[in-house]
Amino acid sequence: MSREQDRADTRFPAMDDSDHQDGGKGGGRGEIRDGGALPADADQAHRLTADELAFLLRDPMLRAREAERAAKSNRSRTERRAADPAYAEQLRAGDRERQRRRRLRDSIGRPEPPEPAAVDLPDLTVAQAEARLIDHLDGSPSAQAAQLRGRPDRIRLYAEAFVAYRILSAGGVRPTRGTLAALLKSRFGRTVTPSQVQKLRDHVEGFAMAGGPWATESPHPSGTARTRSTRKADTDSHAPRPPRP
Repeated sequence: MSREQDRADTRFPAMDDSDHQDGGKGGGRGEIRDGGALPADADQAHRLTADELAFLLRDPMLRAREAERAAKSNRSRTERRAADPAYAEQLRAGDRERQRRRRLRDSIGRPEPPEPAAVDLPDLTVAQAEARLIDHLDGSPSAQAAQLRGRPDRIRLYAEAFVAYRILSAGGVRPTRGTLAALLKSRFGRTVTPSQVQKLRDHVEGFAMAGGPWATESPHPSGTARTRSTRKADTDSHAPRPPRP
């Protein structure tokens, strides 16, 4: 063999079978490609799911018809909701039930939250609670109190909610909206919506805070608890608002 061939063999060694095999695997997963390591699941991250592929491969006319049917159904439901109160309440009940089930699913495995404590209320009849509230509103200079003074039916409802709340909270647990609404219905013949009973419960608790008409801090000369402070119970939510110009 010539000296030139020896020098060529030294500079460029021949490739064996393992070299060919490694080269063939260079384009596979997990090997070095273009100077960088490619993760084994890199192609999976960008692969479309079967549902995505089916959606993209659908007939455009079919998709347009489905969108039109959905829009028509939404319009019909909206129009019927506005014209049929019973249907609207049915939809709201369905929404509330779905939310309840979703909350139950989310609460699986979590510890039970403690029962909220009820506010302390004095032992008053409906008439006494109503008289206290009227006296409180008469002494309040706020515009909301002035508006509520002109709503004796609303004041009476607050007093009835006070008695219902006090009966249900005898065990120290805050009444639920459902039980409060049921007792208002059975005892006083009042039918209230879930949002209304929520506000009633909040107002009963607000009027029972320090400075409110149903607080229990100190005795009043008439024999009922009565205190004054700069903190007023909220009377805005159920009072009519003045018309805007």
